[in-house]
Amino acid sequence: MKLLKRFDDGMARGEAVLATIVLLSLVVVAALSSFFRNMADRGFGWANEALGSIEWSDDFMKKATLWLAMFGASLATYHAKHIGIDVFSHIAKPKVRAAMKGITGVFAGVTCFFFAQVVLAAVLAKAVRMPGEWGVVDPDTFETIHLCVASSDLLANADVSRPSVFCGMRSFFDSFGLTVNTPTRAMDLLVPAMFLVIAVRFTAKGIGAFMRIPEGGIPDDELEGAEKHAVTDEEEVSKQRALDEKAASGEYDLDSEMESDAESESDAESESDAESESESESDDDDDDDDEEDKS
Repeated sequence: MKLLKRFDDGMARGEAVLATIVLLSLVVVAALSSFFRNMADRGFGWANEALGSIEWSDDFMKKATLWLAMFGASLATYHAKHIGIDVFSHIAKPKVRAAMKGITGVFAGVTCFFFAQVVLAAVLAKAVRMPGEWGVVDPDTFETIHLCVASSDLLANADVSRPSVFCGMRSFFDSFGLTVNTPTRAMDLLVPAMFLVIAVRFTAKGIGAFMRIPEGGIPDDELEGAEKHAVTDEEEVSKQRALDEKAASGEYDLDSEMESDAESESDAESESDAESESESESDDDDDDDDEEDKS
């Protein structure tokens, strides 16, 4: 279990790094694209050439925005910061709260798993389509062959080059049965992958919540928003958890506990008053002794 937790922690750190890189890249590409467009509108020829060299920028910005959304959703699940209606969990008893979190976690995990399957099917249905610029026509069979699998003679006759980086990625995805014909569709594969990660995290959190039921459930100090009133003293934390367990088992009587606290406060006040009176009497005796000495 600890090994899986460490693996999940490492994945979350990796996702945060990738999200940061994608965000910075998105800002840089958007700024360059806007700058070149403004310069081209002013009649600078070099700006038009620069725009031609980054014609992929629009597609990249669309996919980068989608990537950021998926990374953010996955990290929100990891940190338990996703959108949720937690009214009932705040008023429920610890064991009931754990059961509720377990049910919602497993249900959300199963739902995200089916989302991953549906999105993957939709992506692959579009990925098999091959735009004309990614293929060459075989003069013998009149079939369009992808640039990554076309022969060198066909590429030379068509005066095109093989995109080696993308072809390597395409071969890697083909080994898993995922056929993608353009870089844009390859970038879409991140969406079902992140849905699968989110599904695993939700399911793991749900199972973890079920496992806490025999231990007394989820105490109040672990609820969202409890940080403002969190108790840092270990003894106080243990006392609070013991009270939560008593409340869950029905052994905790709030009225008697309040009466006990009131009696303790009353005894403390009485002791304080007695000490004050004793100090006052001692001061009076000292004053009388001083007056006798003067006389």
